[in-house]
Amino acid sequence: MAADRQDRTAGAAVARFALHNWVAIALVALAAVFIGQNRDRQMIHLLWITVESPMWLLLSAMLVVGIVVGLLLRRRGRN
Repeated sequence: MAADRQDRTAGAAVARFALHNWVAIALVALAAVFIGQNRDRQMIHLLWITVESPMWLLLSAMLVVGIVVGLLLRRRGRN
C-alpha cells in the first residue's frame, strides 16, 4: 500500500515537472537562439544620446520598458 502511494506521489512530481519546467526550458532555449541570431551591433539614436549595443540587448531593453509601461497602466486603471 505504501509503495503504491509513493508511486503516485512520484508520478505527480513528474507531471508537475513536465508542466511548468518544460515551458521554462523551452523559453530558455528560445532565448539562447534569439541571442545567437541577434549578436550584430546596432547604433540607436535618442535625442542627443547615441548608444551602440548588440541587437539582442536593445530588444530586451525595449521588452522590459514595455512590460513596465503595461504594469503602470494596468495599476492606474484599477484605481
